[in-house]
Amino acid sequence: MPIFPKRAQLSSPVSIVMPVCNEADIIEEVVEEWACEVIRFLPEGSELFFDEAASTDGTREILERLKTKYPFLRVEYHEKKEGFAKAARNLYLSSKCPLVFFTDSDGQYVASEFWKLAPFAERFDIVHGAKIGRQDPLPRKMASAIFNRVARFVFDEHYSDINSAFRIVKREVIDYLLPRLRCMPTLLNAELLLRAEMENYAIKQVRVIHRKREHGVSRGLPPMRYLNECLKAYRGLLELKDEYRQ
Repeated sequence: MPIFPKRAQLSSPVSIVMPVCNEADIIEEVVEEWACEVIRFLPEGSELFFDEAASTDGTREILERLKTKYPFLRVEYHEKKEGFAKAARNLYLSSKCPLVFFTDSDGQYVASEFWKLAPFAERFDIVHGAKIGRQDPLPRKMASAIFNRVARFVFDEHYSDINSAFRIVKREVIDYLLPRLRCMPTLLNAELLLRAEMENYAIKQVRVIHRKREHGVSRGLPPMRYLNECLKAYRGLLELKDEYRQ
C-alpha cells in the first residue's frame, strides 16, 4: 500500500458523509476502516456523518455503540426510507465542515484512496474520484457506461464515472449549487458535477480503486423502475443542457 504524507495535506476540517440503510454486516468494518485510515489524520473538528434511513437489521444499534467509541461519529436517524437523493441532500446540507467528502457505506470504496484526492482538495472546488475497474453487477456497469458516454457527448466533457460517490466538495460550491439541483433527482451527484462544470468551477478527476462487495447485497431498483429512472436521467441531461444553452 502506498504511503502518503497524510498529516500535512489538509488544513481545513472535513465532513466525511455517507447514506446508510441496512448495512449491519459491514457498517462496523466501514467505520473502523475510515477511523484508522483517514479520520485520525484529519484536522481537529472533522466528522464522520451518517444519514440512516429506517434500518431494520441492527445497523442503528451498531452505530449507537460506535458513537460511544468515536466522538467524531455523528448519525441522523429517520423513521422512514425517503430515497438516496433526499439522504444525499441532507448530508450535504447538514455537514459541518468547510470540505465535504461524500461516499457510500457499503465498503466497496477503499478508505485509503481518500489520500489520492486530498492533495487537490484546497486547490480545486471539486475533486472527483472516478472508479477503476468497477466491481458491480454487469447490468449496473453497462447502464453506467452508457449514461457516462451520453453525458460526455451532450456536454462535451471528459469526466468518467460521473455519478461516482467518492468526491471532495468545497462548502461554498454546495451552498450555491445544491438548491439548483432539480433535473436528475436519482443521480444527484452526477448533476452536481455537470453543473459545476457548466459553472466553470475548478474540478480535478482522480482514479480510485473499487472493490467487490464482501457482505450483503446491492439494493438496486426493480427492473421496470430502474428503466423508468434511466429514462428520467436521460431527460434530465437534456433539460440541464437546455437550461445552460439558454
